[in-house]
Amino acid sequence: MSEKFTYEEMLQFFREHREVEFVYNNKLYAFLSHKDGFAFVCENKTQGPIYTTYEEMIKESKINGKTFLELFKNDELIITAVL
Repeated sequence: MSEKFTYEEMLQFFREHREVEFVYNNKLYAFLSHKDGFAFVCENKTQGPIYTTYEEMIKESKINGKTFLELFKNDELIITAVL
């Protein structure tokens, strides 16, 4: 996926419970919808708890001490799919 998304578009995707896949440091990550909320996965393994809200998920799920939105704002990751 070569399209660039804005910060607001990313937040809207999460509000809509859309799944977002991305690559960071050559590893595939995803935020997936779950019957109880959202799951954060790395290479098909759940990382942490199931988050009940997208706000919790984007604030609490971290990679190397940084949140997804920090990495996104700093252009440190590549969005590969929004489903």
